[in-house]
Amino acid sequence: MKRLLSNWPKLVFILVPFCIVVVDGAVLVHERHQPETEKAIRMVRESVSRKESFTVQQYLYATVYHRKTAGDEISIEGWRAYRPPNGEDYMVEFSFTDADGRHVATWRAEVGKRSVLPQDQLARDLSWRQ
Repeated sequence: MKRLLSNWPKLVFILVPFCIVVVDGAVLVHERHQPETEKAIRMVRESVSRKESFTVQQYLYATVYHRKTAGDEISIEGWRAYRPPNGEDYMVEFSFTDADGRHVATWRAEVGKRSVLPQDQLARDLSWRQ
């Protein structure tokens, strides 16, 4: 036991990288087996927002979710993705309702190309491009 404790730096330099590799492998396997709709939603959430250094999801937390936490009457329906009947791309929507009515931001996600394009004004207001 004393020998094991005296070699603890070697153990740390072996076990920590090994654990990192195992966790990274598990994440990759999990992402590979996700449905395409989940991949499309994740792509939109992680895309760049109009606020510098924020993703779309972070920008939503700083705006819509913050307003709800602050006491505004906001109902957040959240994210959904679907494939139109005649399309190859996925349509991703984020929707919420406030005092002004129901708001839906829509993006087109091309999962194979890893491309996200806003489709309406609210999505353009949330996203960096276009």
